[in-house]
Amino acid sequence: MKAVTVALAAAILGGLPPPALSAETSKLPLETRALTATRIYHQVNTYFPGLDRSAFETAYRTYLQRILKQEDRREFDLASMELMATLQDGHTWFDDRWLEDEFGQPIGFFAFPSGKRWTVRRSQLDSIRVGDVVSAVDGVRMPEFFAAKRRFISGSSDRDAELSLFLTPVLFPLRFAVTLADGRTVRIDRVNDKRREEPPQQTEGRWLKEGQLAYVKVPVFRGIKFAADGLQYLRQFHDARALILDLRGNEGLGSGLHLQAALMDKPYPSWSEHSQLGGGTLMRHNGTHPEHVDLATSEAKVNPDSLEPPEVHFKGRLILLIDRECTCACEDFVMPFKVTHRAQLVGETTAGTYSETRHSTFENGMMLNVSAVRHVFPDGSRFEGVGIAPDVPVETTPEDLKAGRDGVLLKAIELAGAKPLP
Repeated sequence: MKAVTVALAAAILGGLPPPALSAETSKLPLETRALTATRIYHQVNTYFPGLDRSAFETAYRTYLQRILKQEDRREFDLASMELMATLQDGHTWFDDRWLEDEFGQPIGFFAFPSGKRWTVRRSQLDSIRVGDVVSAVDGVRMPEFFAAKRRFISGSSDRDAELSLFLTPVLFPLRFAVTLADGRTVRIDRVNDKRREEPPQQTEGRWLKEGQLAYVKVPVFRGIKFAADGLQYLRQFHDARALILDLRGNEGLGSGLHLQAALMDKPYPSWSEHSQLGGGTLMRHNGTHPEHVDLATSEAKVNPDSLEPPEVHFKGRLILLIDRECTCACEDFVMPFKVTHRAQLVGETTAGTYSETRHSTFENGMMLNVSAVRHVFPDGSRFEGVGIAPDVPVETTPEDLKAGRDGVLLKAIELAGAKPLP
């Protein structure tokens, strides 16, 4: 879950809006600052897996020295974001509805690096186009600009954090200038800029070669509709010789379990999990109440026939399209296809961040999310901060985006041995 705003986080983590704020000022009383800091300390120490306690104690002392000396709410929020970012986990973050309301106006476009070029992937502004390369913000070159903001961004790696920079508008001025590689300078006014509405997300499906090669795109797993629509397309394309499933840009936010089962043709191993938890699911598995639980599930097998009726199963050739925006539940979906070689993965390495979490909403609209389970691949190798690598790497370049050329999909079609419909 990347760069979660308060409204989005509330929808994901329970479906309810955060409590309404009373009339708030930009100042926080000492008691509120101390209590919130205490709750952060407790939640991290209780739940965060593999916590380096010495390093966190050092960071926490610095944090306390900063927040106890001044009462500005924005500074408190930034200090709390910075503290959580020291844990280097994309699912461990602090947010504040007040900060979003005051400083969270959208930037209007979304960019992250293609190679070393910060490339616009989506835009709601007429002045900035998909494929444009951002060279600088207010005269600061993008590598230096990102480095200056990195300490506030929760990410399981620098590569993961890069995804969140333009999705964290509180780190940007309300008005700033963007320098593009083609020499243009665009002035961004987050308060007054007119932004186009983004089209609603939906699952897509079509024949690329009638009766032989089909294409399905599942943009997200939020709720059940997107995966359910994917199952409907599987019924339609059941007899295809090959299927391309496009998961690029899928940030998870739910479960694709039944779609996953409908595509699997063999048993598959699960993640190995490590947790600080001493109760709940892990306690039931272990029958004890230890301080640390190492729950290895790599021998667990799942029979997809027990989850979906046989007619839904697709057993033809399968190609998955992935990229660095495939994160969280999307990576949970992809992993079995990688380790069993059920599918061929084409595109870019995924984000490398996936965790069950413990979440708190404070009475004043502040929010805290802390990872509670560390996942590793079934063979014990590291996943967090690493991601799932494609079998066939294909990078999307700014030139591809400007030309409207989908090199990843074209490569998948080539691998499937088919030519698309004209």
